[in-house]
Amino acid sequence: MAEKRVTRLDNEYTRVVDQQSQFQREERKRVHIRRASIILGLFLVITIALGIQLWSTHRQISKVDNQIRSAKVTLQKKQTQNKELTQKQKLLKDPTYLQELLRSKYNYAKKGEIIYNFVK
Repeated sequence: MAEKRVTRLDNEYTRVVDQQSQFQREERKRVHIRRASIILGLFLVITIALGIQLWSTHRQISKVDNQIRSAKVTLQKKQTQNKELTQKQKLLKDPTYLQELLRSKYNYAKKGEIIYNFVK
């Protein structure tokens, strides 16, 4: 292997050039660190904003799901009530049932009938 026969000059000019290059390297490093921290900060802000949006949306969805569940329960109750009322309406058109209802609820009697009430 060949020996290096070139030596570096050690004078004022080379020292100034070395200092300038060292300063430029340090400045470049500071700029890179500052840029990286700005990018990281922006990334964190965006991530937090999107996380808050996601959390808010999740809360709204669960609220709507609860409302849907309660609406379904209410609907089932109303449908059951509707069926019962429809059956009662049909029974009210039946003359036999109507007579029984009048006799039991209003103590209605035909001519010549006597009503006895027993206490329990």
